[in-house]
This record gives sequence, C-alpha cells and structure tokens, in this order.
Amino acid sequence: MSSYNRNSLRRGRLVAGACALAVMSTVIAAPASADVNDQKKKADGKVAATQQNLDDTSAALVKVNNALVQTDKKVAGAQQKLKSANTTLTKANNHLQDMRSELAIAKADESKNQSALATNKVQQAKSKVLVGGIARQSYMSGGLGNLQLTLNVLTSRGDVTSQLSVADMVMRQQGGVLSTLASEQANGTAAGDRLSAARRRIATLTIKATNAQTSAKTAQTSATNARNSLVSLQKKQTNQRNTLKKQKKIELANLAIQKKESNRLAAIIRKRNIAAAKAAKRARETATRQATPPVARSSGAGAARGGGVLAAPGAIGSIVSGFGMRVNPVLHISMLHAGDDFPYPCGTPVHAARAGTVASTGWDSAGGNFVLIDHGYIGGANIASYYAHFERAAVVRTGQHVSKGQLIGYSGSTGRSTGCHMHFGVMANGRWVNPIPYIS
Repeated sequence: MSSYNRNSLRRGRLVAGACALAVMSTVIAAPASADVNDQKKKADGKVAATQQNLDDTSAALVKVNNALVQTDKKVAGAQQKLKSANTTLTKANNHLQDMRSELAIAKADESKNQSALATNKVQQAKSKVLVGGIARQSYMSGGLGNLQLTLNVLTSRGDVTSQLSVADMVMRQQGGVLSTLASEQANGTAAGDRLSAARRRIATLTIKATNAQTSAKTAQTSATNARNSLVSLQKKQTNQRNTLKKQKKIELANLAIQKKESNRLAAIIRKRNIAAAKAAKRARETATRQATPPVARSSGAGAARGGGVLAAPGAIGSIVSGFGMRVNPVLHISMLHAGDDFPYPCGTPVHAARAGTVASTGWDSAGGNFVLIDHGYIGGANIASYYAHFERAAVVRTGQHVSKGQLIGYSGSTGRSTGCHMHFGVMANGRWVNPIPYIS
C-alpha cells in the first residue's frame, strides 16, 4: 500500500510514478536530439498513467528504481552532450585542416615567388652585363648617336657604310637590351610584391591555424570528458540495474509474506463469522435470548452491497489511490490494492468507522501498525474495517469493543509505505471488497 506526505502527497506520487518508467538501454553512440526529446515526452506521459500503480511497493524498491530512472535520464543527456561534443570536434578538425591546407598553399606561393624573383635577378644581371658590353663597344667605336659621328658621315669622302652598319647594329642591340632590362625590372618588382603578399598571408594563416589547433584541442578535451562521463554513468547504470534486480527478489518474497498476512486477517474474520453464527444458532435453540440471525436471511440484501454503513474516513474525492487490480510497473505483476488511501498527514487521529470489536492489532510488513475491527453482520454480510500504516501502535487492543468515531490510532507511514497516509480497507465475509459502496 502506497503513502503520501502532507501537501507534497500528490507530487510525491508523481515522483514515485516516475520510478515505474522502463529502464532505457544505452550505448556509447549518442541518439539524435529528436530521439532524446521523444524519450522524455514518453517518460513524462507515463507518469500520470502510473502514479497509482506503485501501491504495495516498498520504499526500498521505489528508491533503487527511482535512482536507476534518474541515471537513465542522465545517460540520455550525456549521450546528447557527447554527440554535440563530437560534432564540435569534427567542425574544429575540419577547420584546422582547411587552415593547414591554405597555409600550405600560401607557403607554396611564397616558394614559387621566391624562385621567380631569384630567376629574375639572374636575368637582370645578365642584361646589365650586356648593357655594359654595349657601352664599351660604343665607346671603342668613338661613340654613337653623337655629333662627331654625324660629322664624320657627312664629311667623309670614303665609304662610310661600314661605320653606319656598325652604328645601326650597336644602336639596335642597345635598344633591345635596355628594353629587356626594363621589362625584367618591372617583373622583378611585381614578383617582389607577390612575395610580400604571400608572406603577409602566411602570417595571417599561421595565426588562424594556431587558433584552429587550440580550438580542436579544446573540442577534443570536451569530447573526451563527455565520453568519460557517459562511460561512468553507464557503469553506475549497470550497478543500479543489478541492485534493482536483487531488490525485486526481496520484494517478491515480501509480497508472499504480505499475502499470507492478508489471508491470516481474512481467516480471523471468517472464524469470528462462524463463531457468531454458531452462537446465534445456540441462542435460538435455547431460547434464552432473542436470536439475531444473519440479515442475509431477511430482505436486507441491499445493505450487503454497502449502503453507506461505515463512516467515510474522508472525502471520497480526496482518495489518492483506490481499490482495484493493477500492474506494478516495477515488478510487472498484477496486484490488488485492497483498499482506499486517504491523504492523512502524519499524526492525524484515526477513528473507527462503526461500532464493533477489535479483531486484531499489531504490526505486519505490509500495513505496518494496523487495526482490524469486526462490525458483525450488516445487511447479510459480516463486515470488517481495516486501518493501516499507523505511526505507532494502536491505542486499542484486541477484543476491545469500540464505538463509532472512537479514536483507534494515529496515521503514519509504517510498513510498505513511502509517505504518510491512512489506508482504509473493508472485508465482507472475509474477502476484500471495494470500500466505496460501504462509505458512500
């Protein structure tokens, strides 16, 4: 039977309900973000549907299962974090590779321009040697393109063809060499400019490559930490699964004990039922007093179905977990919640629902401190009321007659309970029945 704690009662059941979520299997490879979001939506959607299905579940099992569920959520988050870290690492490595490629190209350009500039300098040197030779030849021939040459040509009576030929050849050669030298000098200036630009680009790309390398190292560290965190969580998850498995075995053993205790209480009521019937029969036979036979032999069948013969422990609308069969979401077995749970804070007085005789008090693994009251035959059935999870022993004793509304104990959270509340059950002829018809 489950339990609830003051104003946080319903929230507590929501938390307990979350424990019922199926354990998610995890791997190192991270799921897509959409998958993680879908898992969360499914998990949240199951909370409301399972919040009442943890009745008769021990606090120990709820605790270990809840721990596993929380770890499962962390594992899913760690998987997403690892995926994001790996994505960042891939981008950082790609960027680093791009920077290194651009830097390599820039250095190749630098080498090419250096080589071109060196070749250009050699060519300029050769051209300058030719210019010098032409100058010497011009000087040795007495000068070209000057006034003296012109006068010699005009005043010479001899053949000046040889002189003109030499002059023309030298002038043409000088003009060509000078033109080539000028072109080479222009190319050299351009090659120098290209070399300077390549070196400036190399300086910029070197900085970018260094920054990219730093970013890649940072991303690698983040990815490694994310992976280590995931691995650690998965180890924790495995240990918690093993712990949950062991706790389930304990839980099932305790449930078997609980069933025996429930049968014991039912047997007490049946025994009292038989004893009462025999006493009534003897009374009728001896005629020493008016017989009170079971109403079942009269027209009181309607009362046997309930009819509000017991005082309600609280507003029916306040019941946080009702009577009925349900599948325990942790153990995955069908179980009967044999009563209604009312949200009683710890220490709240609990009163008898009707006059009767205390059939049994004490403590058991399921109900903790409990009281069972036999109300005798009502409407054709022997009715008994059951109150569980008292914070301490009942204030009444077995065999004591109690009146309707008499104090019998104080609510608590003993037995199979995860928080303060009062479990109220009803037996009819020794069998658990839905209390609602009897308190409506």
